[in-house]
Amino acid sequence: MTATFFQDIVQQFVLSKEQVQNIINGLTEELVEGLSTNDPKNITQQPSFITRLPTGKETGLYLAIDMGGTNLRTAAVHLLGDGQVGVTMEKHEITQELKTGTGEAMFDWIADCTAALLKTVALDMGNAELQMGVTFSFAIQQTAINRGKVLAMGKGFNLSDVMGKDLKDLLEDGFTRKGLNVKVSAIINDTVGTLVSHAYVSPSTKIGVILATGTNAAYIERASEVSKYNGPPCDQMILNTEWDAMGKASYLPQTKYDKQIDAVSLVPGFQEFEKMISGLYLGELVRLALVDLIEQNAIFEFLGGKVPESLSHRLAFKTLFMSTIESDHTPDHTSVDKVFKTSFGIEGLTSQDRTRVYELVHAVGKRSALMTAAACVALLYKANGASVQLDDPNEITTIGIDGSVFEKYPHFSHSMMESMTEILGQERASRIRLELARDGGCIGAALVAMVAHNGGAV
Repeated sequence: MTATFFQDIVQQFVLSKEQVQNIINGLTEELVEGLSTNDPKNITQQPSFITRLPTGKETGLYLAIDMGGTNLRTAAVHLLGDGQVGVTMEKHEITQELKTGTGEAMFDWIADCTAALLKTVALDMGNAELQMGVTFSFAIQQTAINRGKVLAMGKGFNLSDVMGKDLKDLLEDGFTRKGLNVKVSAIINDTVGTLVSHAYVSPSTKIGVILATGTNAAYIERASEVSKYNGPPCDQMILNTEWDAMGKASYLPQTKYDKQIDAVSLVPGFQEFEKMISGLYLGELVRLALVDLIEQNAIFEFLGGKVPESLSHRLAFKTLFMSTIESDHTPDHTSVDKVFKTSFGIEGLTSQDRTRVYELVHAVGKRSALMTAAACVALLYKANGASVQLDDPNEITTIGIDGSVFEKYPHFSHSMMESMTEILGQERASRIRLELARDGGCIGAALVAMVAHNGGAV
């Protein structure tokens, strides 16, 4: 009985070929719809106003900030040409108090962090105006290369007096209040930054993906396809898909645990795809399944069906614990014992307990890799014939991927590539490269800021 219950739980995270194809088809439909609509609750396909990729020859010194779901990074970026950069970067944790406070407090804090960076690099501003590129890892409705209205943020953020306001004004008002002569010359999304910065060093890059606390993707589209674009004429445009919000057509294979996570989130019904694959939620999926398993005596039978207080709290089981468990290749999975003893005070696990925890963790992690691969395939299909040439035997297409899940979760890149091979076939998949793209936010923002400041779109 308990074995059957356990297998039923794990099986919910195993996707069929039909489910994978439904993800590809559904996302493709939403990508097309997003080219003409601006509903912030769906894939918005935001034009970045960036019309070409860098050459690798760009040079200059620019400030950059990268605001993500967990940290703010400030950087002085020296573009050296030949695909080379010099970067001085500082990282600051964004506290929960800041995330749920006022917009003014947030942007004053960003200005303080920028001032600290200038002190670190001993950059004497004098009366000079410093140019900054900004990577903003949240939805904005871009209206120019350096302007965009803030849309729904997600990722635990609930700032007052920010929605609908222009990010350039919010930032520069903060700089002015702190006495900094810094001007925002470019605003990009983190995924656009990943695409631009990785193309600086790897020219075959056509897609950028973020897979960390949250997830998103950017790709290059024919400008003629983007009916809602009202800017200067161009042949192509980098689009910020906001694919985290995919799923409105109910084609996502949600388990009861996915639905539980969505129900208690700040914005239920928003970013369902992100809640199934990204770092903020993977550990919570495991925790919710463990709670069910414990209550049904399908695991940790010595607890008598009672869930310990330490496992009862939302987000108590970190995605980091999953990485630790998946990194252990020993037959008896001793790392499971260490995780539960150290972090939850639970001892006395049997060999079967350890194996079942490992199998559950592996299933949740593998589903994330498969769903991410399916979404990447949808982008490849959408861009095929334009920026991507899937059937050209001489054409390599690189997908630059930034984020802790792709970089640090064991076997994730391998699982993604295996999945893409199953979907695309060996011949097509052999011409796809998945490459780690580090620090894309700051370097990408600096690249776009440099070109924008000098009078042209990238």
